Amino acid sequence: MSYDLKWLVPLEPETQGRADDHGKHGVLSAIASGDLDTLEDLADVWWFELPARFGPDLLGLLERLPATMAARRPRLLMAGVLAYQLAEARDDAHLRATMRLFELHGVRLSKRLRSFTRPGDMIAAGALAMHAARTRGQYRTAEGIGAWVEEHLLRTDDAGALPWSAERRVGRPGLIALNRGVTAMLAGRPAVAIGHLRRAYEQAGPPPFQHFAGASACANLALLAAVRGHHAMAESWLDRIGQCGPVPEWLEHHLLLGAVIARALLAIDRLDSYAAEQALDQAGSAEDPGDLWPFLAAAWAAYSVAFDEPVNGLLGLDAACFAHGMGARPGPDAHPVLLRAHADLLAATGEGNRVVALAEAATAAGRLLPAAARVRLLAGDSDGALTVAGRAMRDAGVTPRDALELQLVIAVVHLRSGEPDEARARFLHAVELGRQGLLAPFALFPRDEVLELCRRTGTDPRSLGMTRTLDDVRNPTSGPIVLLTRRERAVLAGLAAGDSAVRIAADHGVSVNTVRTQVRKVYRKLNASSRTSALAKAGQLGLIPPDTPRTAC
Repeated sequence: MSYDLKWLVPLEPETQGRADDHGKHGVLSAIASGDLDTLEDLADVWWFELPARFGPDLLGLLERLPATMAARRPRLLMAGVLAYQLAEARDDAHLRATMRLFELHGVRLSKRLRSFTRPGDMIAAGALAMHAARTRGQYRTAEGIGAWVEEHLLRTDDAGALPWSAERRVGRPGLIALNRGVTAMLAGRPAVAIGHLRRAYEQAGPPPFQHFAGASACANLALLAAVRGHHAMAESWLDRIGQCGPVPEWLEHHLLLGAVIARALLAIDRLDSYAAEQALDQAGSAEDPGDLWPFLAAAWAAYSVAFDEPVNGLLGLDAACFAHGMGARPGPDAHPVLLRAHADLLAATGEGNRVVALAEAATAAGRLLPAAARVRLLAGDSDGALTVAGRAMRDAGVTPRDALELQLVIAVVHLRSGEPDEARARFLHAVELGRQGLLAPFALFPRDEVLELCRRTGTDPRSLGMTRTLDDVRNPTSGPIVLLTRRERAVLAGLAAGDSAVRIAADHGVSVNTVRTQVRKVYRKLNASSRTSALAKAGQLGLIPPDTPRTAC
């Protein structure tokens, strides 16, 4: 038994209802007769709507099938797991169980991808396998799977390289490109992600069922633009979501979460606390399962810096990282948005030295240079702030938001140095960026100096969101910055591990006298007189890596 699938192309309103009835009859007939081939083809066409509309019937069929037969049909597996999720209560525990099912099936399918010959099977198996690898943090593996599937489709399915068309029978256009985009987002490769997501948007077909990959791609492109501070670009992608076609309410959180986070970030940048809070409440907790949790955690952190208590933001970030198996707070190799969120929260609580230490240890150190320059400025280290800001400005990855902060750092340094012309020029550059919607960074700098720069440039402080009185605003400060050389940090790590000067000297191939000289320098910089007090102060300042083994002294 087989059915003509061409009826699913967009129809005039008066004929759409008849086509929908035809499709419903086709699905129910395929389930009743056990025609798995036709059911898989219909699953490709109906996407999420198949498990949503026919979940109980589909689950009943899968229960009757031998397990080995279902395992050979990835499209049915995907539809079955979704039907299982929708059939049960949608609480957090059940959602996690469903995600585990996807992961389990994805791991199994990844071992036999080459056994699938039909394009639809390769797409479904590849998507599940990529999800499993992403869940385990294996982004390179996930990307390799996606690249293999798309390359194989190009060799075996000529239509796979083309946009969706009425004659195209292979379902889920744009799904693999979308998964590759999300994988690149989580791997901290935004430029690569943009390429894949744009391709997913271009490949996705029209409503009623083929447009989901395009809508989700738009949402994630809006998020990437908002993270960098490209407001106009983010708004443009948000507008395109509606042009893709309607997304059912039960799918919105899964497919369009990126758009909700983007709206929260845009509202925070505009200092619109009400809109930001509304968007974040809709997005939910960063502790919940989901691919985009690092971006959601960063948005909650930005909200805490702008409107709430930064200490609460630190606790929230800690909870999110712990819930996703990262331990306490982001480590040096964590996602760049998590590292930046952590640095901004630390800076807002006056822990400038911890920001500098984090920037020195982080793999994505360039992403933290603007925050490091800012805390040096707040600590009174104008020369150090100018040096770091200059280095950051030369970084090819600098974002509009970073550029604004760096211009403000340089403007304040020149103001303090009695160079008003350079201070005015730099501040006007920052104001121009701020008028594009980036107002929140101005509140990260000393209010009196920002107001002085406004006065010197004829800028209305209200245009920068500075409408609150001094009594209503937390004036940012930072504790003293203690900088250690590479050798001094190595000696400090040895002291933390309980090693003697002789052991440290042997480990690093230097003389014992050299180590003792370095120890004295470390004590002097930390204003300490003993190993115990030095380690206590170093730990407080974030100068000891969290994974350094420590021995009681």
